[in-house]
Amino acid sequence: MSAVLKRTAILVALAIAACSSDEPPPVPVVSELSISIDAANNCTLEQTRIECRAVAAVIKTRYPTSKPRVDICLDKQARYEAAVEVMNSVSAAGFPVGKFDCKSG
Repeated sequence: MSAVLKRTAILVALAIAACSSDEPPPVPVVSELSISIDAANNCTLEQTRIECRAVAAVIKTRYPTSKPRVDICLDKQARYEAAVEVMNSVSAAGFPVGKFDCKSG
């Protein structure tokens, strides 16, 4: 192989590598999520505490291409109002509300 061909092959390989490394990872698509409301009426999505009334906004930001079913895990001491905030947020965004129990295990 001539020096020009080697140099061209190296430049092509570098260009391909440079293009692929700049691409953002694909946005995950989810079909269901679980929101937990604890005894202090704090809402948690995927181990991140969020405002109960902002559940849908957070879901839309994290998963813009998803329309997940949202299950709500209520602590026995949680206030009714916190659950209503979550349900209103989710319903207004067009996400289906799922079950109202906690997954065990």
